[in-house]
Amino acid sequence: MSEPTISKRTQAERTRLRKEQVIQAAIRFFGQNGYHGARLADIAKAAGVSEPGLLHHYPSKVRLLMDVLAERDRIDGERFDPSRRAEAGGLLASLQALVDYNRTVPGLVQLFTVLVAESIDEQHPGHAFFMQRYRKVRQESLDALRKAQQQGEIRDDISTEDLVVLIYAMMDGLQIQWLYAPDEVDLAQSFTQFCRLLQAPSAGTPEISSGTKATKK
Repeated sequence: MSEPTISKRTQAERTRLRKEQVIQAAIRFFGQNGYHGARLADIAKAAGVSEPGLLHHYPSKVRLLMDVLAERDRIDGERFDPSRRAEAGGLLASLQALVDYNRTVPGLVQLFTVLVAESIDEQHPGHAFFMQRYRKVRQESLDALRKAQQQGEIRDDISTEDLVVLIYAMMDGLQIQWLYAPDEVDLAQSFTQFCRLLQAPSAGTPEISSGTKATKK
């Protein structure tokens, strides 16, 4: 059965669809041009709405940015939850799954990378969001890391506080190199090698797969 056309949807359905279209367009333009470089008129045109129509749903550019950031976090949250790491085959496997997914959505990764860099400025509207986000993911991952060390999954000769910083530094740094040279930097495979460095010696060969084969040397 075909999906109903926009004109046959309810008002609530039409509103939801328009907002989704605006967010997807905003993800692309924020990712390409940054927050300051993206123009609402361009986003509205790409979304198939008028600029007044866009402003009806998002009264300000800041409001639109916050919804875009929330949407990206929602997507990541569905794929990686440290509290459910055992169900996903371990903490490292969960992190690998997130990196594997990010490889399929370069636009979202670019959006995140551009906005993180821009928002270091305290006057940027995303500054508080990213500062709180990093604190939150570090704290959530600390608990998972401690359990992984206790269970012999991850090496315990490095403090969890240092490990969590290293993990997110590796993930974000790899993404930057990959965005610059996607044909030269294998995002998923490089992270797989990093995970092997974190593996506790007693755990044996890690059962982590990026979906790519490591090059034999």
